[in-house]
Amino acid sequence: MKREFQVLKGTGLFEGVEPEEMKAMFRCVDASISRFSKDDYLFRKGARTNSLAIIIEGRARSFREDWWGERRPIDEYGPGSVIGTESACSDRRIDMSVITLEPTEVLFLDVDRISHTCESSCPFHHRMISNLIRILAQGSKSLNVRLDEMARRTTREKLCAFLSDQAAIAGSGEFTISMNRQELADHLGVDRSAMSAELSRMQKDGIIEYERNTFRLK
Repeated sequence: MKREFQVLKGTGLFEGVEPEEMKAMFRCVDASISRFSKDDYLFRKGARTNSLAIIIEGRARSFREDWWGERRPIDEYGPGSVIGTESACSDRRIDMSVITLEPTEVLFLDVDRISHTCESSCPFHHRMISNLIRILAQGSKSLNVRLDEMARRTTREKLCAFLSDQAAIAGSGEFTISMNRQELADHLGVDRSAMSAELSRMQKDGIIEYERNTFRLK
């Protein structure tokens, strides 16, 4: 339990929950821990679920797959990542698949049990409901930001929008991003080679400076 708490306390869902409340909370919301091998599915596109997942250990990646089996990566998750919140809360089919990249341990929580207080009206239960609403709002905000970035017409405009957003988050014109070049290209929906060439041109034009994943806006 100590290891799980160290990971879970970093997620917004468990904000304000004390260690001694964790065991009671797990019983209250019907929590279960499952272990997956590499390349196992946590969620499959088109399925229904009433559970959200939190990675305790390991890594996973979400992707969408078209009719012909072509996969397009969406996001990568590590310990503390909360996955599937929107689908579980809206009772609709999952719009992406999530597959493990290595042996992974995952905590599943029943959203119905979270959103409806139990007979005991546990104090921590009310905190979880508030935290869940906050996570949904943050997810909606992040999606709107990404849609704004992807809606720009050119690769340079997409990069400028993304880098501006990252600078605002960091509160500084100098910051480091966690994504590598391929992940950034997938995030913006552009070709990696074209994006790398555009970054070089932007540096030559004096718009940015960068070294690997560290950028400085000029």
